[in-house]
Amino acid sequence: MPDRSSPDTALTTDSTADSTADSTAGAPLELTLDHVEFYVTDLTAEVARLTAEYGFDLLVPPTERGGSAERCVSALLGQAAIRLLLTQPLAAGHPATEYLARHEDGVAALALRVPDATAAYRALTGRGADGLRPPQAADGCVTAVVGAFGDVVHTLVERGPDVPADRIPGLPDAAPVTGAAQVGLRAVDHFAVCVPSGGLRATVRHYQEVFGFRMVFEERIEVGALGMDSMVVQSPDHSVTLTLIEPLTPDAGGQIASFLADHGGAGVQHVAFSSADAVHSVSTMAARGVPFLRTPGTYFDALPARLTPLRHSLDELRDLNLLVDQDHDGQLFQIFTRSQHPRGTFFFEVIERIRARNFGSNNIRALYEAVELQRNASEVAG
Repeated sequence: MPDRSSPDTALTTDSTADSTADSTAGAPLELTLDHVEFYVTDLTAEVARLTAEYGFDLLVPPTERGGSAERCVSALLGQAAIRLLLTQPLAAGHPATEYLARHEDGVAALALRVPDATAAYRALTGRGADGLRPPQAADGCVTAVVGAFGDVVHTLVERGPDVPADRIPGLPDAAPVTGAAQVGLRAVDHFAVCVPSGGLRATVRHYQEVFGFRMVFEERIEVGALGMDSMVVQSPDHSVTLTLIEPLTPDAGGQIASFLADHGGAGVQHVAFSSADAVHSVSTMAARGVPFLRTPGTYFDALPARLTPLRHSLDELRDLNLLVDQDHDGQLFQIFTRSQHPRGTFFFEVIERIRARNFGSNNIRALYEAVELQRNASEVAG
């Protein structure tokens, strides 16, 4: 089985936050990110968008699967180590039907590859995971489902040594990735997960004690009257990184509270894709039609006083609206796509790391200051 965890691009962190991990944490299980499943209302449109704009290869074309009660149509997309499974329900009994009614399109499952799905399911449920679907064998695979957070689940996927890579039960064998679009997205860097106020530490403990994840980063961000608490948990093999975020208070405003209200509870706010060259990836994606968030010019005016980019010129960053941040280990370049979700709740991120281990929190403060400078300048000009 080819290794798609891309250890050369996966985030690996060793912050002092590790020492806060609960001493009762479960022994690490062999869990590797296999694919990300999205539930969508229009599969044809989403396949067209992700292949045309983001450069994904269509590995398995839309194919009906499932019995009459859970009939659906799915397609598998791929780029480098990234695998996206898109599923549209065709029957009321499929889990996607209720998910879409509550949240509309979004990340529904983070599938984890395991050597033994039955043993993993038994271990996880024994530690307190919600067992949602016991192990089932089909097409040379064994799969099971346990709860994750909100309405998002973890699908456990076991493939034998003779089973083709990327096989999804009920779907034809996947074609190989060609990378013909040459966008340069390499792997999933992290998932940003919003949880209600008061739920952050409980979710972290759940991943420590049940899944054997480590807590590798902790931070509080306050911007004026707004803010958020953030804690990052990571699987033992570094292939799954969850940036868990909650509002500072139950009645706090801001983007996290807005997501929770508009999404209808906890869920994945964005998926970050790693790139070896953010300028190349972002310029290519923009030319293909991906809409990115714009950054105030005052952010780039103030940038030289804050840091000197290790890679890419200031003009390139300004032209592409790329943000840059740094920590003690290095720098990162990042940008967020403009949400195309019906409720404006979900988006993607492109991130390039030069040894940096943080998640761009300084950019939140810098962007806030830039907006304030821009607003003050407009008031003076007016």
